[in-house]
Amino acid sequence: MNGREPGLADMERRSQTILMLMILVLIVFLIQLWLITIALEDYLAAHHTLALPTFLASGACFLVNLRLLRYLFDVDRKKEDRP
Repeated sequence: MNGREPGLADMERRSQTILMLMILVLIVFLIQLWLITIALEDYLAAHHTLALPTFLASGACFLVNLRLLRYLFDVDRKKEDRP
């Protein structure tokens, strides 16, 4: 393996996976924040036709983030379970 230990390559791969998941969580969170801001602005401006769909889209982003974070914790837990 290019002179590296197998454990080191596995740890590097896991670190890259965790980093990519965290970046994805951050991107989805920023989209969620943007959507909830639009929903609140439209609701306060009495434009209820756009407020509800953007609020629901923000809720969908929240659920996606919960799933991604759960997967992230599962990946981390698998790391601790290995000898």
